[in-house]
Amino acid sequence: MLTDATMNSLHEVFLHQCLPSSTPRMSPVAPHAIAYGCRNPGVSSPQRHQVARASSGTRATRPEIPDSRESHYMKLLNRSCKAGKFSESLYFLEYMVSKGYKPDVILCTKLIKGLFGSRKVDKAVRVLDILEAHGEPDVFAYNALISGFCKANRIEATVEVLGRMKSRGCPPDIVTYNILIGSLCSRGKLDLALEALDRLLDDRCQPTVITFTILIEATLLQGGIGDAMKLLDEMVSQGLRPDNYTYNAIIRGMCKEGMVDAAHEFLKSLPSRGCDPDVISYNVLLRGWLSRNRWEDAEKLIVEMLERGLKPNNVTYSVLINSLCHEGKVERAKQLLKDMIRRGLKPDAYSYDPLISAYCKDGKLDLAIEFMNYMISHGCLPDIVNYNTILSALCKSGNPYHALEVLDKLAETGCSPNVSTYNVIIGGLWNKGNRSRALEMVSKMINKGIDPDEVTYNVLISCLCRDGMVNEAIGLMRDMESSGFQPMVITYNTVLLGLCKVHRIDMAINILAEMVEKGCRTNETTYIILVEGIAYAGHKAEAMELTKDLAMRNVFSEDSLKRLNRNFPILDLFKEIPE
Repeated sequence: MLTDATMNSLHEVFLHQCLPSSTPRMSPVAPHAIAYGCRNPGVSSPQRHQVARASSGTRATRPEIPDSRESHYMKLLNRSCKAGKFSESLYFLEYMVSKGYKPDVILCTKLIKGLFGSRKVDKAVRVLDILEAHGEPDVFAYNALISGFCKANRIEATVEVLGRMKSRGCPPDIVTYNILIGSLCSRGKLDLALEALDRLLDDRCQPTVITFTILIEATLLQGGIGDAMKLLDEMVSQGLRPDNYTYNAIIRGMCKEGMVDAAHEFLKSLPSRGCDPDVISYNVLLRGWLSRNRWEDAEKLIVEMLERGLKPNNVTYSVLINSLCHEGKVERAKQLLKDMIRRGLKPDAYSYDPLISAYCKDGKLDLAIEFMNYMISHGCLPDIVNYNTILSALCKSGNPYHALEVLDKLAETGCSPNVSTYNVIIGGLWNKGNRSRALEMVSKMINKGIDPDEVTYNVLISCLCRDGMVNEAIGLMRDMESSGFQPMVITYNTVLLGLCKVHRIDMAINILAEMVEKGCRTNETTYIILVEGIAYAGHKAEAMELTKDLAMRNVFSEDSLKRLNRNFPILDLFKEIPE
């Protein structure tokens, strides 16, 4: 039987839910541990990372530098920068200043950008240190450093750089603040971005339309249309004139919140605000109408657009084609595509993809491939999204080896595979029972310089759990975290299901507690997995007790309760649930 302590901890976990945390970027080292860890399940996570680090820890031999004039050193530095040999460039720079030569700020700025691009953050900082000690860094050099820190998600370091700028009499400019605000917004840190706006104003730096548009877009994602409109008003009060990009962001935000009618009225008001709507404005609104299946309003909108002298463009047609395909009206979508060509517009890969996806969804792979050939014959080369659609359909239909043939031909088309390409094929091969070939694809992907993403980890964790290799799946989940990815609810649910299938309920409850402690919110599926796992492990009384407790808290939908009751009777539970 499950102990009282275990059941109490389970109840405690369910009653304490936290919001999920943000997801930082993956480190450059950890991905190499994935394939190694799957092939060597007995190796612990720290050991895997030691193996990964060993392969990347070799040190480049320092090049010899002839003692020559300053211009010669500058040429060497510039040449190594252009060749992407940034560590070599730094060595040249250090050698130059050791000989008493003054560093060139333009070349140093280029070097800072290159080192950040190569993920050599400490070396990039070293370049600025050299500039400050032996030269005169300008705002462009500092901005390059701030931009690099932002991309590396080191926000605190950017604040330090701002302080260094001011202390050296080089005040931040609007570009500095726009970089910082944009980075904060892209990472969901709107409050800090708004604080940066206040600091910008305190420094008597004039914000631009770009500054406010960045903030408005972030506010629409995190705060809502009300807060975004307040920012728009503040923007106007600062004497700035919003442009089409700003207004289109507002229209897009309204549509996403389901306020399509209000978005249409806002669009009509643009001329009175000194900005005529453009074709993008109408395309955004058109997508809003069609996402709610309001075709009559969409048709009126197109007429209104034409009356304003605006012609439908590729995106207009693509939105219509996508909506028709979504409703299963593939033939009408094909006719619209042909009409688009007759009107002199050239469909792009985005225009064709809904039709390719529709054929794949209907299981008509031959037609999908035939349509892709039609696309090529009309002068439009497929992009990786088109190919991934075909590859996904092939793998889902049990043909991963055909998918591999298509992958091999990608190089001939000049289309490079991305992480999604490999994720599809890895899952397809493993599902076909070819685990070793799937892991080979993981190694191949990493060797090509493509970092695994959350989906890669989730695919592999799912495959491991399905094969009963739950310990290995948990180990990979640890690697996922050390690589900078926070496991999502689907990750935890997969591991929980794997544990419950082998009746390791105590371990499942520990994983659940960890899930909540790390800020990952459970969902209804989480509860169903645990309840059914406890029941199938022979603890039906405890399962019914837990189900009753959760049902009283309205955790389960009626359909879920019926499913649970069908699998193991829950007595008169339905009678006890409050209306």
